[in-house]
Amino acid sequence: CEQLNMAGQAAKKQSSEKQEIEKLRKKAEAGDAVAQNQMGDLHWDGLQGVEKNQETAFEWFSKAAEQGNADAEYSMGFAFLSGQGAGRDLEQGRTMLHRAAEKGHAKSMRQLAQVHFSGMGVPQSTAKAVELWSQAASAGDVDSIAILGKLYSVGIPGTIEQDHAKAFELLKKAAASGDSNSMHLLGQAYEHGKGCSANEKEAMQWYARADAKGYVSADSHHMLGINFYKQKKMGEAAKCFMAAARARHPVAAGNIARFFYWGRGVEQDYNMAFHWANEAVKLGETDAAQTVAMCHEYGNGTAADHQIAMQWYLFCIQGTEEENMKAQCMDGLGRCAYKGSNHDYVQDKVPEDFSQAAYWWGRAAELGVKDAMNRLAKLHYRGRGVPKDVVKAKELWGRAAAKGCEEAKESLRDLEGYSVVDKLKVWLPTLLVALLLIIIVAYFAIQYHEMSKDSWFAKMPSEDAPDEPPSS
Repeated sequence: CEQLNMAGQAAKKQSSEKQEIEKLRKKAEAGDAVAQNQMGDLHWDGLQGVEKNQETAFEWFSKAAEQGNADAEYSMGFAFLSGQGAGRDLEQGRTMLHRAAEKGHAKSMRQLAQVHFSGMGVPQSTAKAVELWSQAASAGDVDSIAILGKLYSVGIPGTIEQDHAKAFELLKKAAASGDSNSMHLLGQAYEHGKGCSANEKEAMQWYARADAKGYVSADSHHMLGINFYKQKKMGEAAKCFMAAARARHPVAAGNIARFFYWGRGVEQDYNMAFHWANEAVKLGETDAAQTVAMCHEYGNGTAADHQIAMQWYLFCIQGTEEENMKAQCMDGLGRCAYKGSNHDYVQDKVPEDFSQAAYWWGRAAELGVKDAMNRLAKLHYRGRGVPKDVVKAKELWGRAAAKGCEEAKESLRDLEGYSVVDKLKVWLPTLLVALLLIIIVAYFAIQYHEMSKDSWFAKMPSEDAPDEPPSS
C-alpha cells in the first residue's frame, strides 16, 4: 500500500509539473520575456522532463533577448563563446555579454572578465579582467568575490599587489556565501596566519566545512597520491596525481610525468610524459625540467636533440633546491656531452666533448651518483677528455662498486683479476655439477654391471666348456 501511495504521489507531481510547464510555454509563446528565458533554461539542461535541445533553447533566448532580458543576453553570449546551441562567434558573444553587463548583470561581467583575462578574440588584459571582476563582485557575484580573493592572495605583477588582509576579507565573504573553494582557502589563511592571526582550530573548521560541501583541493589529491606512493600503491597514486595535475597542481604534474615516463601505475607513455612535464614547468615546477631533458636526450615523446636536452638539464639545476636532482641532471649533462649530437634528427652536428663530459660526471660523482663515478672511471682508464690514469679509474670504480654498481664491479675484476673467492663463485657450481654427473654415471655403471651378472645370457654355458660327466 505504501509503495502504491508513493507511486501515486509521484504521478501527481509529474502531472503537476507538466501543467506548470504548459502554462509557462503559453506565456512564452504570448511574448513574456521572462517565460521565454525560462523555457530556454529548461531546454538547455533538459530539466523537469523537457527535452534537452540547446538549439531550441537558443531560439527561446533570442526571443527574450530581443526584449532586453539580461539573463537571456548572458545565455546567448555564453552560447556564442562556447559554440553550443549556435555557431561559435567570439565577437557576437562579447557583444551580447556587454549588453547584459550594461544592465548590471553580474554573471555577464564575470564572463567578460574571463574573456579579457584569457584573450578570447581580444588582446589579453589582466587589468581589464580585474576591473570587470571587481564590478561583478560589487554587484554581489560570489564567484567573482572568490576569484578576487585568490588573486589578492598571490598578487599579479603590475596589476594587483599581493594583499593578504584584503584577500582574507574577500575569501571570508565568499565562504560565508557557500563557496567551497573559498572555505578551503580561508582554512589555509588561518593555518598559516595570512591576513589574520594563525588559528589552527579555526583552520580545521573551515577545512571541514569545505569537505562537507564536496570540495577536494588539488593539494588534497596530491597529498593522497604521496600517501599511496609511500604504500607502493602506484595505480592509486597515479590517479590522485592525475586529478591534481588536471587542477594545475605543479608538483603533481611533474609526478605524473615521471609516472608516464617510467610506467609506474600507468602504461608507459612517453608522449604523455613529455606533455605533463612541460605543463609542470609552465606551472613553476622546475624539477620537471629533468623529465623534459630526458625526453629530448633519448628521443622519447619528441625528437632526440642532445643540445636542447642540455639546456633543460641546466635549467633544472638552476631552479631546483634538491641536491639529488642537481646530481642527476649533471650526470645527464655528462651523457649528452659524451654523445654530442651526431644523430639523425638535427642538421648541425656537434662532436663529442669528452672533457666536458668528464667535468659534469666529476661534479655528479662528488654528489654520490654511482653511474657518474663508473663513467668517469672509464674516461680515466681510456684517457678520454682527461689524462690516462688507471689508479684514478680504479679508485672511482671502487667507489661506484661500493654503491652497488654492477658494471663497476665487473670492471674492477677485469682490472685486478679474479680473486680466489670470485673464482670459486664462478667455478664451484660447475665443479659440483660435474661431480654430480660423475656420481650419476658411476652409479648407473655399477647398477648395469650388477644386472649383467644376473642375466640369463651371463649364465649360459659357453661352447668351449666341457660336458658334464655322466651320472653314475
